Amino acid sequence: MKYKPFASAFVVVVFGFLILPLLAGQNPKSPKGQNLGGDTLRMEVTAFRFREDLHAGLNDDSGWTAPENSAAEFNYDTPFRLRVQVRGGESSLPGVFLGLQYQRENGPWTPVGTSDFPYPKFATPVVSVVTTTAYEHGEETERLLGGALVDWDEGAGLNGIATTPVWNATDEAVEWEWPLVIRRFADGPNFMEDGEIFEIRVVDGKGSPLAARVNPRLSMSAAPGHLGGTFIETPGRIGPYQAESGNLYFFMEPTETDNRFMAVVSSDFGQSWKEADPGGRPMADDLEGVATARIDNTIHIIHQVSREVFHHAFEMDGSGAARWLIDSQSIATHEVPPTQFAALTARSDGSLVALYAGPKKLFLQTRSPGGDWSEPAAIDQDVLPDLSGPVLAAGPNDVVTVAYTGRDGRGFIRHLDPDGSLSPRKVLSNRLGREDRENGAILPMVVLPESGTTVVLFREEDGILHERRFSSGGELSEPIRVTSLPVVANAVDSEQVGADLILHGSTAYLLFIEETSRSIFHSYSKQPGAWSKPELLIDGIDGSWLRGSLHWDKKGRPVYGFVYDAGSKGGSGLNRYFALSLDRRFR
Repeated sequence: MKYKPFASAFVVVVFGFLILPLLAGQNPKSPKGQNLGGDTLRMEVTAFRFREDLHAGLNDDSGWTAPENSAAEFNYDTPFRLRVQVRGGESSLPGVFLGLQYQRENGPWTPVGTSDFPYPKFATPVVSVVTTTAYEHGEETERLLGGALVDWDEGAGLNGIATTPVWNATDEAVEWEWPLVIRRFADGPNFMEDGEIFEIRVVDGKGSPLAARVNPRLSMSAAPGHLGGTFIETPGRIGPYQAESGNLYFFMEPTETDNRFMAVVSSDFGQSWKEADPGGRPMADDLEGVATARIDNTIHIIHQVSREVFHHAFEMDGSGAARWLIDSQSIATHEVPPTQFAALTARSDGSLVALYAGPKKLFLQTRSPGGDWSEPAAIDQDVLPDLSGPVLAAGPNDVVTVAYTGRDGRGFIRHLDPDGSLSPRKVLSNRLGREDRENGAILPMVVLPESGTTVVLFREEDGILHERRFSSGGELSEPIRVTSLPVVANAVDSEQVGADLILHGSTAYLLFIEETSRSIFHSYSKQPGAWSKPELLIDGIDGSWLRGSLHWDKKGRPVYGFVYDAGSKGGSGLNRYFALSLDRRFR
């Protein structure tokens, strides 16, 4: 094979020539002084084929998606491979390197750079070269495509590198293979619709396309239940919320590298999703301490960044189209907390109660039905320990249950009465852990509507979930173990327990991510102290986060609908929706 090995100067040229124009949204131009292509160079693409099996060996004749030189269908956020055969013609040049460009729906041709999936290091483009464990970068290719009449010279498999090594194979066939991904959401934010057509072409170092009878083309769509994007790091509820129309709404970020608010909507009960009111996105970003509460058709949101707290509001579809109502209303400023945490709940009169982190204590703040925010007030200001991990739940007579963690490993619970008075705090546990990653040890709480008793679940430092019940009169039951399976905490720096809790009737339903397998299990409790044996619900993922709610499927049946991260490792592209039917076997 007549190609030059990579050298540091060559890597700089490749990065400046192909990658930086991609990030800047510019068309590539030939680097000054570099003769990397030209009129005396004649090459053509003689064959291509798409491979859906990212893990197939480089020279395995398997894992193909469609016949040679045929278009293919793929799902967004699912890496695949493209193999091309290139025939070199006469050339006076010592060598050339090749790269890829893509075109979306007859738009401009854009260079394909490198950005790994699911976790990108610098940026999250629509299309990028990724890494694969199937072969080493530079591993030589054998002939798999085209006819056998043309002389052969080995090419190579590309792995985490966007361009081929410099090569010159006059009148010989060479095969190259790239691992690629096309994302549903990309920096911008950009959103890819179902059915979009992407075309890929091979280009030389000047960005000039190689001759080809037909370019590789892909028809892209999202798999059923696939959202893409990335999750908001929050211990609170963020949906899915269901409007009277049946539409589902959920809040998330488009990508790890473009962390802005997005409201996404599904009009087919979770099977497909798209952004709602993209033009009204809130200006404030850095989505970590986020919490939501519903009042009629409006979702209120508080959002804590390093030194400030914002209020946003989103109106679901009803009398008109869904839209953002309030954009980044600043309600408080403060010193930087060790970890951003926020909780929010609504009372029956339309007022809101918020609790969020400060540098040492938690701050309580309320919003009147008329929209006026009170001044923030620190709780437990004169007593130890420092506080974090707030959780709120409203019950009958607008009594709010307030729970939070102490940085000494304790957890506390109390009531907030409608007049603003707090009951004496009681200790939930002494074993919640002292590290930052354990601050979010308390699950979202539920309140039994008839008795006003709060069901509170929490993860202790050994990973095991426990339950206690907090009566409307302030009595706290003895703790009981919910499951012997350890539950993940602080997966990918989310600083929360990987579990969720909802209520339907008088039955509590639990979802959790088991710490070792990172699979999702479910359990339920019809009465205090009695939980069903956990059942495996979703496996084969590297789960890290989930949040859900009670809503109804297209036949009007109750479901526990939730969004979970299927293994993004803190990156983006693996948010998915699942509906657990709450049928008669639970009643």
